[in-house]
Order: sequence, then structure tokens, then C-alpha cells
Amino acid sequence: MSETSERKKTSEAAKELGISENTLRKYSKIVEEVTGNPAYFAHQKNARLYSPEDLEKLRQLVAKSKEPGQTLLQAASGIFAKENSEKIAQVVASLQKTIESQNQVIDSLKEELSSLKEAQKPAAPADDVLGWDDIPDLPADDADEEADLDLPLTPEQKRERVVADMHRSDEEVHRALMDKVQEHAQKAAPTHRTLADMQLKSKKRPWWKRIF
Repeated sequence: MSETSERKKTSEAAKELGISENTLRKYSKIVEEVTGNPAYFAHQKNARLYSPEDLEKLRQLVAKSKEPGQTLLQAASGIFAKENSEKIAQVVASLQKTIESQNQVIDSLKEELSSLKEAQKPAAPADDVLGWDDIPDLPADDADEEADLDLPLTPEQKRERVVADMHRSDEEVHRALMDKVQEHAQKAAPTHRTLADMQLKSKKRPWWKRIF
């Protein structure tokens, strides 16, 4: 049996509660005002439908409204306002759990983002590894030897000197390799001798033979 089929129309609900349809409509209107929910009861074609739970609460309302000194509004507030507060508390608790879960996800994402940023940072100069302060002062060039004779080198200057020497060594190695290549190419190149080159040069006669 579906939930809709379990709900009863106003006439059926009033008969089950033992009150008139007008009284049931009045009670229903007060319940909607107390709960602040105009759609507290289900509707079908602008007519209210009452579930078994609704009928149970209305039955309590009918009984409580008959107590001495108890008005209908007070009785409805005591029954349905408490229910409304419980529902609100449930909603708030659910929202708090959702917020806590979202905060955990946000914290996790922040940690991942921080790790990614840390991994993408450029490597710092390896001063500790190379020990720039421990490197002895390198000899200066001839042009700067006299100017820098009495000035100690800073770690930054030492670093620049080392880098310059490394580039200089690379250039010398490249130059030596190019010289070897050219030398090898000259040796391997074929030699072309002309006929004049192949003829033996005539020996010059001594001057005394030319006289006689």
C-alpha cells in the first residue's frame, strides 16, 4: 500500500477523530500556524490529506484541548512546537555534520596544495654542500690581480670564479677538439701534384763552371 493511499481525506479523518470537518479544519489551521509550515499536511487538489502520524498527533491535540485551563493554541504549541523544535535540531545537527565533513575535505585539499607548491619550489643554492666559505681564494686575473690583492673574496665572488673557470675549461676542451678535427682533416685530404711539381728542379751550376 502506497503512502498516498494511507492518507485520509478531511471527512474520513474527522470521522476517525470523532470531530466535525469544520473542527478538523480549525485544528489543522492552528497546527500550520504553530509549526510555521503552511504545507505541514499533504494536499491534493487544495484539500488536506492526513497520514496515520498526523491523525495520532491530532488525537493528542483533541485530548489535550479538553483539559481544564488549556486553550487550543497552548495544546497545539505543546505538541507541535516541540516536534518542530526536534526537527530543527535534527536539521541543525545534520548541517553541522555536513560542515565538518566539508572542512575535512578542505583541510585535505589544503595539504595537497601545500605539498604541490613545496615540490614546485626551485632548488636553493647548495651553499652548504659546496662549502663556499671553505673554498680558498682563487687567483685573480692579471688585470685584476693588483686591485684585488688585499681584498678577501666573498662567497658570491668565489662562486662566480668557479663558474667562470668551469666555462673557461669547457672552451679550452672545445678548442682542443676542433684543432684535432682540423689536423685530422688535413692529413686525410688527398694531395694533388702538378707536372711542374713532379719535375726535378735543375741543379744550378757553380759560378766557376759558368765562366769556363
